[in-house]
Amino acid sequence: MRMKPAVSSVVGMTSPTHWGQVLQLPAAYGVVEVEVADAIARQRGIDVLMQLTRYLTDPPTSLQGLEDIADDVMDGDIKTLLMLVPVGDVVYLVLRGEGAVYIKRENQLAKLMDAPGAISGKVQKGDTILLSSYGFVRAISGDELAQTFDHLSAPEVAEKLTICLHEKDGQEGGAALIFQVVDYVSDGGESIGRESEVVQSIAQKTFWHNKSFRTAMSNVLPLSVRNKLRLLRHVRLNTATIIALFVICFFLLSVGLGIRRKIGRTKNQAITSAVTQAQHAFDEGMALLDLNPVKGRERLKQAKDVLDPIVGSIVPRSAEGRQVAVIYRQITDALTQAMHVTQQEPQLYFDVSLLKKGAQASALSISGDKIGILDSSGQAVYSVDFSSKKGQVAGGGAGFGVASAVAAYGDKIYTLTDSGIHETRTSDNKTTQSVIPKDSQWGSITGMVAYGGNLYLLDTQKGRIWKYVSADKTPHGFSELREYLNPDTLPDFSQATGMAIDGTVWVGTRLGKLLRFIQGKESTFAPEGVEPALGTNLFVYTSDDVKNLYVLDSQNKRVVVLDKDGNYLAQYVWESNMNPDQIVVSEAKKLILLLAEGKIYSIDLQ
Repeated sequence: MRMKPAVSSVVGMTSPTHWGQVLQLPAAYGVVEVEVADAIARQRGIDVLMQLTRYLTDPPTSLQGLEDIADDVMDGDIKTLLMLVPVGDVVYLVLRGEGAVYIKRENQLAKLMDAPGAISGKVQKGDTILLSSYGFVRAISGDELAQTFDHLSAPEVAEKLTICLHEKDGQEGGAALIFQVVDYVSDGGESIGRESEVVQSIAQKTFWHNKSFRTAMSNVLPLSVRNKLRLLRHVRLNTATIIALFVICFFLLSVGLGIRRKIGRTKNQAITSAVTQAQHAFDEGMALLDLNPVKGRERLKQAKDVLDPIVGSIVPRSAEGRQVAVIYRQITDALTQAMHVTQQEPQLYFDVSLLKKGAQASALSISGDKIGILDSSGQAVYSVDFSSKKGQVAGGGAGFGVASAVAAYGDKIYTLTDSGIHETRTSDNKTTQSVIPKDSQWGSITGMVAYGGNLYLLDTQKGRIWKYVSADKTPHGFSELREYLNPDTLPDFSQATGMAIDGTVWVGTRLGKLLRFIQGKESTFAPEGVEPALGTNLFVYTSDDVKNLYVLDSQNKRVVVLDKDGNYLAQYVWESNMNPDQIVVSEAKKLILLLAEGKIYSIDLQ
């Protein structure tokens, strides 16, 4: 015989120096509260819970054994250590430190313990035991407890006490566990008295005609055995044969019920173990967020991964289902907050058709307070003021040919055409064609960036980055073609989407990778902490005016923010079907600009 309990927990707020939590194992329960001076209360509390879990996975069968565990675990940091172990119809209770144990029987609430010690005694169906820590006792009075317990189930009591506890001042570290004896069950899993009812029912009539018995047997016996038993339904049996068959069938039924009970117990133990593991990972993740955000998010993600397979496999309204749902919601909420995920639909920022009928933006670049916009189909270049959004046609016409990229620098907008690179001054809207003529060494130029007055061209066909150095004494203001990459650096740019430069050269790809080049050599770059992982078709942006690295992950409808060591910082997510293919960012203006469907959209930086 064993107890069938309903168990609920009450946990108050925590602080760096004060922390409390409840322990729930398949056959042991507890409350722990710790108080430390060096701001590691959460970690210390987790260590205590893990130690108790190791001791109580196979709980002791004597009160002295439970006391030995308490004495071994107890130390100066622990404010409250309370343990409850049910054995048959008896409970063992051990208290170390400060706290209290109450019992409610029928309409009476009485205090069992309020000082270190150990007791044991029989409990009956309907009894409710409350294990409360020091912080809980200090915050909740006996009168409030008596009012709360009035005719309520364990989950209802826990809900009311949680609300009451969080309304109190100075309740940090408070925690309590409610243990309610719902029923007693036999080792076979049925309520006491059920076996005698079954026997009496079978004895009243020939058991082959007992419908409930046949139904039970159909769930236990193999098909071949059931077919043979059906043949016996019309055979006249003597009393001895009937008794023998009854004993055999009852034995098989007991075996089946035992197997089912064992499977259920194993499943419950697995759920409890997973919840405990997830709780520990959650607590560690929360504690690490301020010290090491990447590791903290990793632990929160691990906690979610532990519970993901369980959430869909248990009944939501069961006790285990409700417990899993609560902690799962806490984990997902904390993970969303820790990941700094901002849900924001991009808003229309500028439509170039306002400057020229039918115009569509095909590329853009920013420099300071100016935005350079290319309209390749309209053979025009526009300049837009970042602050006022006032725009003008800066240059264009047949001389632009087939243009594919722009790069803004100061008051100049450089345009890449099929005949070379044109320079347009926004101060007087004067264009100088082919300041850099098309070179025979060029393959397929798909990206152009102005940095430090120099121009860099991304050649996806040749796998090179061509560099033109600003040189005032030359006829057109630039040197002859040079290579940025070292001769022994031979990257594959065939899947490159574009390039950004801040002193380091960054290249996005359609393979879901970001390439980094420092002083002409490739340097491995592996983003960490991005969840979910980056998709394919990545576009990258940064500059010497921008602190972070911005990655347009169009597959996952988001912009991911990384620091320049690759550590995840934040992400901006949208739900619409907009599919941008270029990104620029002004941290000074707190804006992300995206190019999509010939228009420019914006997302506000948080």
